Amino acid sequence: MVDGRRAGGARVARAALGLAAAGGLALGLARRWTGPAGAAGAAAGDDGLYPDAAERERALRYNRTREWLVLVGMAWSALLSLLALATGFSARLRDLAARVTPRRLGAPVPYTLAATLLSTLVTLPLSYYSGYLIERRYGLTNQTRRAWFGEQAKGAAIGLALELPLVQGVYWIIRRYPQRWWAILSALTVPFTILLANLAPVLILPRFNRFEPLKDRALAERIKALAAAQGVTVSDVLQMDMSKQTKKANAFFTGVGNTKRIVLGDTLLDEFTPDEVEVVLAHELGHQVARDLWKLIGLGTATTIGTLYLVHRLAGPLLRRVGPRFGLDARRGVEDVAALPLLGLLLGAVSLVLTPLQNAISRELIERPADRYALDLTGNSAAFVGAMEKLGRMNLADPDPPALVKFLLYSHPPLRERIAFGRGYGAERGA
Repeated sequence: MVDGRRAGGARVARAALGLAAAGGLALGLARRWTGPAGAAGAAAGDDGLYPDAAERERALRYNRTREWLVLVGMAWSALLSLLALATGFSARLRDLAARVTPRRLGAPVPYTLAATLLSTLVTLPLSYYSGYLIERRYGLTNQTRRAWFGEQAKGAAIGLALELPLVQGVYWIIRRYPQRWWAILSALTVPFTILLANLAPVLILPRFNRFEPLKDRALAERIKALAAAQGVTVSDVLQMDMSKQTKKANAFFTGVGNTKRIVLGDTLLDEFTPDEVEVVLAHELGHQVARDLWKLIGLGTATTIGTLYLVHRLAGPLLRRVGPRFGLDARRGVEDVAALPLLGLLLGAVSLVLTPLQNAISRELIERPADRYALDLTGNSAAFVGAMEKLGRMNLADPDPPALVKFLLYSHPPLRERIAFGRGYGAERGA
């Protein structure tokens, strides 16, 4: 048994090294496709988004750095899962969890608690570098180091409070319905998503920021009247102290039902004119009128069904084939909580395929129509273009990302396309 696990560990270790080598080669090739825009891109300019070439290059460096950190984070997560399996750590953690937990509760909750805490600690240096140091290097954060760590701890605590009961419920369903668990869990994602969307504005978001009625009441009434004219009822227009964390700007609808509200970041309010605020909110109204939230929930549900079904079909044979080498119980299949790293790898592989498709649907069928809706509703292309330019500068956005980056990571059209669309709209109507 020990020798078998060791042999299995060696195989996974070799696989990990092969994956790392292939990944290094792929990244090296991709660097040619995803590097800063070349002479053609520079010659095309950035539509006035940045005042000079130096600032534009700064934005490009910021975005390329963040994009590479996304890839590093994915590779690091996959490597941790491989190591947890190859070393037998996952199986040992399951056994320890089973010993310290009453039999009727099982190992899932203590295993998940320990694994989540350990994973958070191991990934903390990368999180700190990408979430704090890079933002500070480019002058985009207002947080102190202590405040950043405090928010990370708070987020981890809230995440665990939500995650642990869910894990217990998920494994109960897997044990109770070993052949249908994937369908039941997929169906439950809809009410859970709606419940979380309803409660987040009143229970979760206020843990991180202060929300208060918009101080500019004339602007608030203007926004509410705009929403009412489109048949959208909101409980209030709020502003949040976004400047507590960042210099970036944002505005959004949040909540469903009785908690639906419009939220404006104070960073946006400080820099945008009333017309620009209105056109930003008109974009968000476009999502509400088109019921994009429900479209996204439907898309997410379809994706979840497909993903969990594939995991259900693939996990059993895979666990029977390699599970015993890593101390996993092939007879229990996905019910064995020690198989979580393997399930995570399967989910990650499916996600790599589906995420670009979801992003394309979001860009073309959700975000572009919302831009057109904002222009049709306000008729103010100058305000639309001004808002996009300010958002880009404040968020240090890449106006024209490489095609591969856009395909893999962008759920919204790049800023250059949105600005060009706004200017073209105005030219057509003489605005």
